[in-house]
Amino acid sequence: GGGGGDSFDELVSELANDILGKLPPQFDIEAVQKKYPVLYNESMNTVLAQELTRFNKLTATIRSSLQNVLKALKGLVVMSAELEAVSKACFSNVIPALWLKKSFPSLKPLAAYVADVVMRLSFFQSWVDHGVPVIFNMPAFYFTQAFMTGTLQNYARKYSIPIDTVDFDFEFTNDMPTKKAADGAYVHGAYFEGARMNEQLELDEPMPKVLFEPVPVLLLSPALTNQFKDYPHYNCPVYKTAERRGVLATTGHSSNFVMYVRVPTDRGQAHWTKRGTAIILSLSV
Repeated sequence: GGGGGDSFDELVSELANDILGKLPPQFDIEAVQKKYPVLYNESMNTVLAQELTRFNKLTATIRSSLQNVLKALKGLVVMSAELEAVSKACFSNVIPALWLKKSFPSLKPLAAYVADVVMRLSFFQSWVDHGVPVIFNMPAFYFTQAFMTGTLQNYARKYSIPIDTVDFDFEFTNDMPTKKAADGAYVHGAYFEGARMNEQLELDEPMPKVLFEPVPVLLLSPALTNQFKDYPHYNCPVYKTAERRGVLATTGHSSNFVMYVRVPTDRGQAHWTKRGTAIILSLSV
């Protein structure tokens, strides 16, 4: 009957208006490129412009599809199959497939996904306003690999060494840094799955019934690969989502696997491999 249809239309239009109200305007890429031009010694400027371009494409898709859904619900445009799919996804609190085509990978329900998009956009807006951040919010990146490559590139260029001889060493810290790392980058915002880090900054058993534990601030510290610190560690895989698998993109990077982090532990590699311990950038909730 008509009653069901009314409530569907009302709910979808309320939700569409709510999401549209939360989306900030598009980034002005030209203005950002003037403020942060392509520089040999600051690869982060290029990373920033690339990230903003990707997010603009995503928010443009979200914005136009929701605006068109609202028009279709009012009978101003035809409700195409694509718009109907967006409406149904919104009603069911799942991310529309149309958005996921332009999106970073996400397993979140729609409401949490929108909050995640807004969080990422505000991280980059703050970068645009205040310059390269002291601590990078690692889950905010669309293409994490470009950020990591940029960080290594800055180091290699600063010291005039070939980039293929450099990779990351890792240092965890309990303190919140107040100034940028001299070399490398501080990152935070990720979670351990199947482990936690104790006060001694070593990998430890998770607390009972706690699935995810925040990863402390981590310094991605570029170094010559033959000069890495030697300590007992677990080669902990980092994934963008808890799905832990991902197709290989045209860049040769997995869409989900990010890197291995050498996490200090006195328990040996096999102990944590059995538990499937990993670092997850974006939770499914």
